[in-house]
Amino acid sequence: MGWISEQLSLQSELFLDFCRAGNCGSSDSAALDIGTGYGLAALAALRAGAWVIANDVETSHLSELQRRAEIEVSPEDRLRLHLQPGHFPRDLFFPEGKLGAVHCANVLHFLTGRQLTLGASRIARWLRPGGRLFVQASTPYRAPFAPFIEEYERRVAAGGRWPGWVEKLSVYCAHRQVSQMPSSMHFLDDRMLRRIALEAGLAVERAWLAPADALAVDMRLDGRETACLIARKC
Repeated sequence: MGWISEQLSLQSELFLDFCRAGNCGSSDSAALDIGTGYGLAALAALRAGAWVIANDVETSHLSELQRRAEIEVSPEDRLRLHLQPGHFPRDLFFPEGKLGAVHCANVLHFLTGRQLTLGASRIARWLRPGGRLFVQASTPYRAPFAPFIEEYERRVAAGGRWPGWVEKLSVYCAHRQVSQMPSSMHFLDDRMLRRIALEAGLAVERAWLAPADALAVDMRLDGRETACLIARKC
């Protein structure tokens, strides 16, 4: 699905602060890390005292996470780690009110509008009251996707519900590594994330655009590369 970052973003750091405050300190208020990759945020959350459910669609990623956990965290911390393979939202199911936090970094831009709606409604159901959702997603404001920006803004102005959906990415992107990207992408911004969360019944604490410092220089554009959201279950 692209690349895995080995650098925690500001959004992930905010998630970890929430864990350090004791909000995910039991199995009945676990932190779900959707699209964990090699577990950068999940391992940090374990060290912060959280119970962690690490999810990824690729089982080899979870195997690598397990290997890293055996090296990077204490045996006591590893007892709080649960690996959950599967595609979000299709394959994930948790009891209502089971989760203290959901961390979802660089996943939502791979989903269709229908999947986004379904996923947000499931997250809202899974979170306990006071639980938080932390999201980071790609905007079209990245150098390789610059040819799409004019079309995106035209769709937004026209009131399109999912203006960032691109069925065939190669139509707009000629980046040398486009073959390593998914064929379709769903670019989002702070307004889209806010709407998705509100429609799911979550209270939006903050939604904003931010630079993606972990990206290679030739991927950056103007400091709006990433859309971020923090939402609360009331």
